[in-house]
Amino acid sequence: MKTIIRLELKKNKISTYIIADIIIAITMLGFLFLFAYAPLIEPGDKDMAIFSGYNNLIPLFDVFNMAVFCVMSSVMYSKFVIEDYSGKRPILLFSYPVSRKKVVLSKLFIVCGFTVISMFINNFIIFLIFGITENFIHLVGKNFTFHIILQIAENTIIMSIIAANIGIIAVGAGFIKKSVPTTIVSAVLLASLMCNIVVNASINKVAIYVLTVIMVIIGIVCSGFLIKKINIMEV
Repeated sequence: MKTIIRLELKKNKISTYIIADIIIAITMLGFLFLFAYAPLIEPGDKDMAIFSGYNNLIPLFDVFNMAVFCVMSSVMYSKFVIEDYSGKRPILLFSYPVSRKKVVLSKLFIVCGFTVISMFINNFIIFLIFGITENFIHLVGKNFTFHIILQIAENTIIMSIIAANIGIIAVGAGFIKKSVPTTIVSAVLLASLMCNIVVNASINKVAIYVLTVIMVIIGIVCSGFLIKKINIMEV
């Protein structure tokens, strides 16, 4: 399994996605400053209250970042799975002296793991930089405490798990037609729907945990569907 993962990483040039992750981090840091600054533009505007304070800013930013990583995950799956099992490419994959199941699982493991880890690191670094600059700029007006760091870590883990499973669901939908656009569009639609659900349920932690478990279960089912489809493929 480790050998297959190493081969997949070399073949698909994971460095490309690391560079994309760095670009996302820089862009999202800019958005975080913009979100924090928004209440200062119109102090009396009640609509801007959703950006005020870490309790509002953290979940809002995490949801936005989750949507970005959902799309990134779907793009990776399009490259790792959809393209590899389209046209005549499966002939090469099926010629490997390894079970089809292991090959698919290695692809899912790489993309899923990369999504979760990169989103967590991304968020942590962004909020760390933001927290340091708060000592000088004072956009939020509250101290960046250890409790806030724990809140960021908790929200990020949940959102990254949801993002990873949305990617799996999207590639399951895209694999039916072997379509890259279908995969990406499915991820965008699912991310939009999930953002609305998470924002409305963000106050209730139990609801968020239940939603995360449901997404994991659906992701597992979609993984099983994908493996089954590939196992019965003929070339």
